[in-house]
Amino acid sequence: MELHGSHTFTVRFDDEVVRDAVRVFVIERTMREQKLKWAAAGLVVVAGVVLLFQGNFTLALLAFVVACFPALFSAVVWRAHSANAFRRYNRMADRRAEITIDAEGFGINSDLGDGRLNWPNVTEIWERPLSFMLFSGASAFNIVPRRTMPQEVQAFLSTKAI
Repeated sequence: MELHGSHTFTVRFDDEVVRDAVRVFVIERTMREQKLKWAAAGLVVVAGVVLLFQGNFTLALLAFVVACFPALFSAVVWRAHSANAFRRYNRMADRRAEITIDAEGFGINSDLGDGRLNWPNVTEIWERPLSFMLFSGASAFNIVPRRTMPQEVQAFLSTKAI
């Protein structure tokens, strides 16, 4: 689908939208995309249980600690992204921004500044019930709430979303 003309609309970043975007990012990037690490952690837990039954408490404890690494990594990523996102949006006077979306890209203008990203620089788009997440890197994304987004823009972004 092509987008005709330029569409400008005002959005509000409420806690629910930001929290949902961070949550889905962490689950997708550190859990779903890291299934092998979680499977390996499960095997290490099994090895730890075997070592525990064999009476090798030191190695069993080490295995259990190592098995916690994927969960610790997810927790650190969750904390970092949540803190960064809420810090950024809490610095906004009224948590509003003006979004412009056209055939070339999208722009954001708020009291924190303004920026523009062209579609070739958008690496992926995730469609959420409350927002769209527009990525410009593996862990760099902009949240665009859907509440006041025109239907034509939503349909355009939906066709580009994975």
